[in-house]
Amino acid sequence: MSYVPPHLRNSAGRKTTTATINSNGADHFSSKHSSHQSRIPSIYGNGELEKQVFSISARRSSINYTLPKTLAVPDPVFPKWKPSERVLRLKSEQIEEIRLRLNVDVNVAPGSRPAPSPIESFPDMCLHPSIMKDIEKHGYTAPTSIQAQAMPVALSGRDLLGCAETGSGKTAAFSIPMIQHCLAQQPLQRGDGPLALVLAPTRELAQQIEKEVTAFSMSLDFFKTAIVVGGTNISEQRCELRAGVHIVVATPGRLIDHLQQGNTSLSRITFVVLDEADRMLDMGFEPQIRERPIWCQSGMIQLLFLLVRHD
Repeated sequence: MSYVPPHLRNSAGRKTTTATINSNGADHFSSKHSSHQSRIPSIYGNGELEKQVFSISARRSSINYTLPKTLAVPDPVFPKWKPSERVLRLKSEQIEEIRLRLNVDVNVAPGSRPAPSPIESFPDMCLHPSIMKDIEKHGYTAPTSIQAQAMPVALSGRDLLGCAETGSGKTAAFSIPMIQHCLAQQPLQRGDGPLALVLAPTRELAQQIEKEVTAFSMSLDFFKTAIVVGGTNISEQRCELRAGVHIVVATPGRLIDHLQQGNTSLSRITFVVLDEADRMLDMGFEPQIRERPIWCQSGMIQLLFLLVRHD
């Protein structure tokens, strides 16, 4: 049974997904599906994702985004991931056949390594046993198109720009690699973290994402997530953040509130996702995205997803 997002599990039918992926994020991406083709690259300046999206700008912000306490920041861990031997044996012609069958289009920055092969089963992704347990608990064995290609890219530690329709399973496409990445890091201390951040344009989308992250980390008793959005009790969020969390799912405005109050830190973040980034631009969040400084370790994994619309 293929993966179905929580908010669509009672739907009568689902659309076929077309996914467009640009691996490594070094160049401007183009997609025939998105009307934000010219605006998204403008956030990156020269197209250097890690240098431009989350630029450190002391001139424009006096907020202290570094660790507010005396905790030492451990070095991040980027374990070398490998899929199953069966996947590693695939030839380039077979890989292209799989992409054609999945209706996936991949564009890699000039001079970069080829994108990892799409993987059509979760066991072949060689995921953490606890994550596999939660996937199997839900009865999912066949990744959707966006998952089949985006997950190997993220698990490989490469930046990604992905386009997918609503209901395509893109949330799991970044949630599962994000959890796997967090499990490889040094343990959290009280007041430590987060290790990963997901930014969403609306409270409703953030709630859907947090529900998905929780579903795929259910077997990990120690694993903590926090949802940081407006319209809810900020003091409860403060207590949760100060206790230490692995993943924060947030809307930009409320996250900035907590950073200004010193309730959390961005010092240990090495995995960042912007979901429905095109919608964030429509809603006027471009200044926050441009000025969001993340004091990160080198090699941070950054994923950005756009929503495909058929107007």
